[in-house]
Formats: sequence, structure tokens, C-alpha cells
Amino acid sequence: MAAAKPTTQPSRGRSQPDRDKAPAGRPRSRALTTKSGSRPKSPEKNRISFIDIGRGLGALLVFYSHIVHPWVIAKGENAPYLDFIEALTTDPMHMSKQGIGQIAVPFFFLVSGYVVTPIALKQGLRFAINRGIRVYAPMLFVVLLTALMLVTNLHPPSTGQSQELNPLTLFTNTALVNYLVFPQVVLVPVAWTMIVEVIFYLLLLAILPVLRRWVWLAIALELTFIFVVMMSRGQLGASYSLFAVNVSYLPAMIIGQIIWATTKQKIPLWTGGVFAGVAWSLYVLADIVGLGRIDTSYNLSLAVAVLFFMMGYFAEPKLRQWPFWTAMSERSYSLYLLHMLVSFVVLQLLRPIMPFPIAAIIAIAVVFGVVELSYRFVERPSHALARRLSHPHRDRAPGPVPKPDPKPAPPPTAKPSREPAPRPGAQRLEPRPNPRPAPVTEAETAELPRTPRGRAADPDQTIVTRAVGRHRAANGTGGTSGTGGTNGTGGASGTLSGQLGGQLSGRLDAPRRSRRVTPNG
Repeated sequence: MAAAKPTTQPSRGRSQPDRDKAPAGRPRSRALTTKSGSRPKSPEKNRISFIDIGRGLGALLVFYSHIVHPWVIAKGENAPYLDFIEALTTDPMHMSKQGIGQIAVPFFFLVSGYVVTPIALKQGLRFAINRGIRVYAPMLFVVLLTALMLVTNLHPPSTGQSQELNPLTLFTNTALVNYLVFPQVVLVPVAWTMIVEVIFYLLLLAILPVLRRWVWLAIALELTFIFVVMMSRGQLGASYSLFAVNVSYLPAMIIGQIIWATTKQKIPLWTGGVFAGVAWSLYVLADIVGLGRIDTSYNLSLAVAVLFFMMGYFAEPKLRQWPFWTAMSERSYSLYLLHMLVSFVVLQLLRPIMPFPIAAIIAIAVVFGVVELSYRFVERPSHALARRLSHPHRDRAPGPVPKPDPKPAPPPTAKPSREPAPRPGAQRLEPRPNPRPAPVTEAETAELPRTPRGRAADPDQTIVTRAVGRHRAANGTGGTSGTGGTNGTGGASGTLSGQLGGQLSGRLDAPRRSRRVTPNG
């Protein structure tokens, strides 16, 4: 006898995915799916994730490069693990003079062009206040800290240029104009990128009216300005030449601006491609004419930065907003300004008494501690102040809310009329004039008025005043026309006998037997 073929009967009311059993020992997770079987939506992001990641990684790369090259390589430290990393990163990229962190600088410039341009369009002239406070408040803190270390002979890092301390040099370094004045006095070596940012902000403000109406024309004017300044670098003295060197880095920001304008459909794609090619050519031209370049890796650094930027842009829909990268991005400015100053001073103090790996770990910890203090007590308050000043109406504290006036009591709701609906084709009768006006009761409410003169009051007969329709029945008398007055002037056919014992229901039912008419009054 052949064995019966086993058959599987699906359970009723359950779909196929619900019938799949989880492996033994692994209970099915109910948090992964909703009732409809789809995965729950992730919380919406309020930041651009790839920019947060790029800024955080860029600040860390600059930190790494400034420890390796100006300290480890320059002082001949024995660190074979760092040599291995350099052999895989810096040497193939031909960045032996500045390190792999050189890629971060053009990436920062791309981010500025992409992010700051729409902010300037939104804020208008208030953009100058916002950016000025955000840039110069942390810069003032770093300049004062550098001056304190110079006074106490702690030997902060130097570019080899003068570090003379006086009120003028403190002001010029805080305002970043020291990079535009010859001879230069540089207290903060890493601050040279900030003057490029400030020049870009001023250029945005200058062309803001054009940028609002014709984005393509604004970008064309920016590229023309860069070309003219670069070509006239040697015509107006040494200070103007320093200005031209800083302007030569603006094409990287313009490329970021072009990416914003193209992706937001402010300009056609072909126009964005043409502008990007011109901006790239200007950046390469600065390398050809030797505007501040110390090696041949600047063009490659910008190309890699653009590649990473576009990869992040297209991957943005799939990126999550990680708290770590958000925190690193928010602290990237303080980390960029403070890492070299604090790490070099700590290494100088610790290196004579302990090996380099231990001293480096302690220096890194101290750097992040100082960065956190700067962020919490300098940078974040400056951001709040910038928002308050650039958005005066948004952050204004609300005053006391006035109490609303008490609403007047609503009038009493009138009872619905008991009159029947008119029959189709029924003739509507006009009311007859009432020769004797009815006495006016107070506010025509449902209160019982006094009995009119002319007839003795009968305890079995009650006067009822109705608000809706103003139908009145007095002394047991109602009109068939619905216009009966309080003295019984309404017609005999609608008369209700007083023998009904003053029952109100009988008097209110009388209009039901009458035809619908227009109420009087």
C-alpha cells in the first residue's frame, strides 16, 4: 500500500511571510516589521549626513597629518606604524610635504560653496552678522590662547614667520587680515584657510542682488573676478599679491556652488558643466603660475575631494544621521584651530620624560578636552548669538499672553418648530395683518409673560410665547393661519377649547393640523 502523499494546508488568515517560522532559539523580532509587513521608516534627518561625515573625517585627517609631518618626521621620531600608514596614503598621492590631510582642505572649500550659498540667499545682509560671529569668536579665543603660550614661553607652533605680540598683531590675527598684509605676522599657522572663507563670504554679499535673480550671471561674475585678480597679482604691490594668493583658492568653493546650483536646478546641467570646467581651469592655472603652491599635489587633492563629495551626495539618501559624526562635524572648526597648538605644546612638555606613543595618546586626549571646552563655552554660545542677531524675530522671548475676554453666554437655543413640512404643490398663504399688535415680552424668550388685560386669567389656560416662529396661543385660542395674537385674534378654526384643562401638549399640537404659513413678525 503506497504511503499517502503529505500535503500542507496553509493556515487561514495568514500570509506566506507570517507562516515562515524563525529558527530554533531565535525568536522572531516584531520590531523589524509593521502590521503591513514593511520595515518601519527611519526617523527623518535634519542634517546632511555626508557633509557631517566629510567634515569630521577631514578634521581628523588634518590632525593626523600635522602630528606626523611637522612633528614626527621633522623631529625624527621613531614611529614605524606611522611610516607604514604614510607609505599607503601620502606617498602614492605625492603629498609628502603636507600629508594626506591635504585632501581635507579642498573638501572644506567645496562644502562652503555648497552649503553657504543658499544660506546667504536666505539671510541676505544678516548673513554678514551670522558668519562674522561664527568665524571670529572662536578665532579670538585661539589667538588669545596662543598669545598666552607665547608669553609663558611654551613655544606654540610657528610657520617660521614673525610672531611679534602687540595690540596691532593681535587684532590683525584675530581679523585674519594678517594674511593680506606684508610683512606677515602669523600667530595661528592653520588659520590661512579662514581668510579664504572670509573672502568668499564678502564676494557672496557683493553679488547677492545678482545671485537672487540670475544665478548663472553671478557665477560668471565670480569666475571673472578670480581670473582678473590672478592675472594682475604683480601689479599692485606685495599685499595685493598676498590677496591674489588667497583668491586663487576660490575656484574650489565655486565648484561647490556650481554643484548646488545644478542639483537644485538653478542652472541647466550643461551650464553647470561649463562653469565647473572653467573653475577647474582657474585652479590649475594658479598652480601653473605659482600662486602659493609649495608642491604639485594641489590639483590632485581637489580632484579627490570632488570625487568624495559627489560620492557622498549620491549616497546621501541611504546614509543615516549618526550622533558621532554630527558631534564631530559640530566640533570640526574648534578641532581645526586648536589641534596643532595644543598637541605641540603637550608633546614638548611630555616627550623628554616618556616615550612618544604614550605622549601622543596623552596629547590627543588633551586636544579633545580643550576642543570640547572651546565648543561648549565659545563656539556654541557664538552660534546662539549669531542666530539671535541674524533672526531677531525668531528668537525673541514671547511676552505675557493676554487673557481672552470672557465670551458672552450664548442665547438660549430655540426649540425646533413643530410645523409639518409643506406638501408638494401646496399654496403658501400670506399672513393677514394683525389689527391689534401683540404685547412685546422681554427678549422674546420662553418666559411666561403676564396675562393680557381684557379677559380674566384662567388657571387652566396658560400663555406660551415661543421664540422660533413667534407663534403665540393665549387663553386657549390659536389661529389656523399661525398668526394668532396673544388676545386670541387668530381664527376660529384653530380654537382650542379651554375644556382641555390647560394641557400644554394639546395647544402645541394645534399647529400640526394647520397649513404652513409665513410667521408673523
